[in-house]
Amino acid sequence: MRISAGSRIEQKWTKGAEKAIPSLYLFCPFRRRHDIIEPQQERPEGAAANKKRELGKHMDREAFLTLFDEAEDIDLYRKLYFCCPAAFEEPVASWEEFCTRFRELDGEGDRELPDAPPTPIAALFTEEEYFSRETWGEVNVITNARYCPAFLHKLEFIKIIYVFRGSCRFYIDGKWLRMTEGNACIVAPEVEQTVFSCADEDIVLNLLIRRSTFAESFWDLLETKDGGVIADFFWKMLYHKPGGEVLLFSSRPDVLLEESVMELYEEALLQPVKSRLVMKSMMMSIFAYILRWDEKDVVRLKKKGDKGEYLLAKYLLYMKANLESVSLASLAREFYVSEGYLSRYFHRETGSTFSHLLMEMKMKRAAELLLKTECSIEKIVALIGYTDQSNFFRNFKAIYGMTPLVYRKKQGQADFMRVL
Repeated sequence: MRISAGSRIEQKWTKGAEKAIPSLYLFCPFRRRHDIIEPQQERPEGAAANKKRELGKHMDREAFLTLFDEAEDIDLYRKLYFCCPAAFEEPVASWEEFCTRFRELDGEGDRELPDAPPTPIAALFTEEEYFSRETWGEVNVITNARYCPAFLHKLEFIKIIYVFRGSCRFYIDGKWLRMTEGNACIVAPEVEQTVFSCADEDIVLNLLIRRSTFAESFWDLLETKDGGVIADFFWKMLYHKPGGEVLLFSSRPDVLLEESVMELYEEALLQPVKSRLVMKSMMMSIFAYILRWDEKDVVRLKKKGDKGEYLLAKYLLYMKANLESVSLASLAREFYVSEGYLSRYFHRETGSTFSHLLMEMKMKRAAELLLKTECSIEKIVALIGYTDQSNFFRNFKAIYGMTPLVYRKKQGQADFMRVL
């Protein structure tokens, strides 16, 4: 039995999604870093490799699209979809569950399915699986597998789903939401969701970043934005307990954002020598473009029940600006609240105490001073408001696993190598 791409089931999905929400989103399991064939490893002297190297020099949209003309789709998924589209209508938790559903709905009934899926399937995808110190580091780009069944899962890291061409559907909290070309979706860690794409023309990219990298790199970016739905969402990704929100952007394609996505893809997948610094800078550009999008095009999903203004950002920015002298009492006075309220608020919103957050901020500032200045340890201790050096050394080692002097030497060398 063969079913055309214009099947009634596919049309029904699209129309049903459009009625529910005009322009929305989706996510699906994708290939791990070690499942991808890097251009420099496969056919280094072949025509395809030469084409990719040429395209990487002066990438424009049309050239970029040709990279996917002969994309290595998962042929099994595609064949199964056109044999029985109904089996793909709802998300599943495992390959075994999908196979059971497929056999129940398939008209032939005796079709053999492999014991294991051709792409990774798990309830949780970890940072270790998608970020390698040797190759990918802190940022990665994965092409979403077309026709892959929608397997529900969570992530340890942050993901941006970007629809470069075509469309896809995003599933969360029992709802299918449609995304179209130019739409984007930011998924915080620990959110159960999935994506499904069922057309040959679809190009859906997953831009991945470690949560720790986001926390280390995006403070300055957030300090330039005064509140708002998008900025508040970013702050929650930095400090909120797991199980955060999902932010959907239903605007028209943004040329600058699209160019940044293409450049990041080129650096991550086409360049024989990858630069962590370049990839982090490109990802920062993408987040910066997202921050300035019109908030009328933003849809929040999986809200945490917050009401009114989100004050955590204001508290944290004040603490950073007054790092050497701030205390729970002075922060409470500044914002006209009680110390008890602040203590409960910090624990509820971040899972940490005020003292622990302040200690982490001070250690982060000390680490920056160690790498970016030639200040002595005594000077750094004074700048971050410590009076007891032994306490400073103990806290620094607890955070970074080494003494400040060793950190300055080792991390300085590592940062230099990353730039190369």
